[in-house]
Amino acid sequence: MQEVDSDIIRTSVEDRMVYLKDFLNFGRADQEAIHKVAPMVNDMIPDVVDKLYSKLFEFDITKQIFLERGQGFDGPLPTKLEDLKLDSPQLIYRKVFMKNWARRVLTSDYSSGKTWAYMDKVGIMHTGVKSFKHRAHVKPLVVPYRDCGLTLGWVLTVLQTAVLQVPEDKLSMPEKIAAVTAINKVIWIQNDLFARHYIAE
Repeated sequence: MQEVDSDIIRTSVEDRMVYLKDFLNFGRADQEAIHKVAPMVNDMIPDVVDKLYSKLFEFDITKQIFLERGQGFDGPLPTKLEDLKLDSPQLIYRKVFMKNWARRVLTSDYSSGKTWAYMDKVGIMHTGVKSFKHRAHVKPLVVPYRDCGLTLGWVLTVLQTAVLQVPEDKLSMPEKIAAVTAINKVIWIQNDLFARHYIAE
């Protein structure tokens, strides 16, 4: 039985990641499974991101977040919800970040602490706390944890579905299962790296 210090994993990303990866049995085989499928689903990322933002626009509480200036965007910004469109400059700007995040999910070196540090910063930046040095002087972004979790769930479903739809001659069923399982672990780890900044344990 492993001994886990709950105080240390609350404050140390490195120690938290040891615990999370051990608990989920996340290892090299998972990384290899994700990297194998990455080229087969990479081209769909722009479409996935477009559909995600369309989903966020279906509800006023998720759409209104984009009326707030943040993330270093300094272009024109509508003042009314009905004037905010999917091709508004700020939406185009934010989609770039989302596409980069999705590609990193598929291509990151999961043996590197830098990968998990990045994912932890993705979590904390949505709470309004400054997490990236190049964004130290911009207005903070504040997104409810509820919506961050729902977004991750939506992305997870789309990625897993994409993997399962890869033709059998390109990816066998055991390989699909391995990839879906590995992606699921990564998204749940990302979810934890959101939750730790919102929830007082």
